[in-house]
Amino acid sequence: MWLALRFPHWALDSRAAGADRQPSTSPALVVAEQRGKRHVVAAGTPTLEQGVRRGMLLADARMRAPDAQVLARHIAGERAALERLGGWAWHYSSQVHIARSGETIAGETVECARVVFEIGASLRLFGGRQRLLARIRADLDRMGCRYTLGVGDSPHAALAFARAPSPEHRKQGLAGLPLACLNLDAQTTLSLKASGLRLTGELLALPPATLARRYGKHTLDDLERLRGRRPHGLDFYMLPQRYGTRHELTGAVETTQGLVFVLRRVFAELAAFLQGADATIQTLQLKLFHDDLPPTRLMLRLAAPSRDATHLERVANERLARVTLAAPVLEIAVASDRLRRFEHDQTPLWRDADNAGIEQWPAVLDRLRARLGHDAVGWLHNVDDHRPEQSSTRCDRPAATTNAHTNAPRPMWLLDVPERAPADLTLITGPERIETGWWQHSIRRDYFRARDRQGRLLWVYRDLAHAQSGDTPVYYMHGLFG
Repeated sequence: MWLALRFPHWALDSRAAGADRQPSTSPALVVAEQRGKRHVVAAGTPTLEQGVRRGMLLADARMRAPDAQVLARHIAGERAALERLGGWAWHYSSQVHIARSGETIAGETVECARVVFEIGASLRLFGGRQRLLARIRADLDRMGCRYTLGVGDSPHAALAFARAPSPEHRKQGLAGLPLACLNLDAQTTLSLKASGLRLTGELLALPPATLARRYGKHTLDDLERLRGRRPHGLDFYMLPQRYGTRHELTGAVETTQGLVFVLRRVFAELAAFLQGADATIQTLQLKLFHDDLPPTRLMLRLAAPSRDATHLERVANERLARVTLAAPVLEIAVASDRLRRFEHDQTPLWRDADNAGIEQWPAVLDRLRARLGHDAVGWLHNVDDHRPEQSSTRCDRPAATTNAHTNAPRPMWLLDVPERAPADLTLITGPERIETGWWQHSIRRDYFRARDRQGRLLWVYRDLAHAQSGDTPVYYMHGLFG
């Protein structure tokens, strides 16, 4: 069983991520030049209600919708958006076909985006056909796409049902579909009309030999693929190793606050792609393009791999708060590091309440880094060295394991320069003697855990190398616990 999605106004709806409102609800139209004339290839719903149709000349469209915003077609953006949609479809099937194909409308050939994928193997996983279709429709509604949907026993049958002019035609099966739903070549379509044929069932009723003789072997091959009797010949979309796409904005954005809403859509599309690919990312680069100026670059590095759109949005917002735009933003490019396989949650059903918030730490660290700078937040790792100054090192990310260990309780945080400790100390444990050779500045100290009057737990030492016999002990604070 196959499902086909047809997007007749993809040239406009594909701009959803870069728009401040759903393009489908805007009074806009997209035009492209064909044979020296500009034709409408997509239009917003308000413009369609004024009588504008795909394939119509721009001059005729302006007469019906004089206030409509006219946009030039952006083919690269359409292609990138279609690939993102292909990644989303991988959530439901590994056999996904994406393409932009021509359809004859009002005597003109107009491209129409399509996504076709096999759903028969996924029905049980998603709770049956109706639940699966409901989920797919809900996803597409969130994306703001206008579409028609068809289900059939072959990819070409599903596409034919997706082209059906009304639900009533779909209920009649393949035989009840108008021949226009097959999207045959123009010459064959004219020949069929001249023969008085109008419905697919009338064409399917002809003997194969008669079909091939009258309308060509290619027409017979098309009908055999329609009925699933021959290989469909469609190429499948393969997931990329990295996520990368560009979003052309429908209007210049002059402030970082204005980018917040746009990035929300950008990250929503990214999250849908990653969910379909069952993948995560840990590094994401944003490029904000200006007119006649170098792009502004923002690097988002996460403490742990993620595909959560809300988390990415929060990190980006913290980062944007530290940025001043040199000029209005016209386009946004997004590029990730290598996609990582999503690690599904293996926590027990009854999670330990004491550890319930541990998984939130990566999100907190990401926001701190975005606000303070990436190098301002890091991890301290133990190193197998008895010298306090060399016993830990700062790292960019937590280590999986550490081999360093010590029986003496020491703090991880040390002062850069030891300072004189308060006089009223209470020594708790110690001493731990630490000595080095003469080639290492000849350190000889006794370390203690001590508590001061304020209740702080300190790590202090007495300098034996410079102490004289009979002197009152003088302690220096080298670190703090907790």
